[in-house]
Amino acid sequence: MKKRIYFLFSILILTISIALLIWGYAPNPRETRIQPIAPTEMQLPVP
Repeated sequence: MKKRIYFLFSILILTISIALLIWGYAPNPRETRIQPIAPTEMQLPVP
């Protein structure tokens, strides 16, 4: 009985680890944001 529980537990851990491995190699979705900057915001303040 213990051997069967260990076997099921090991299969469960193996399944979870393979799922996490596949998820880790999946590419992240690319996200680009365009933020307009006015030319007046790019100037240094005058002392």
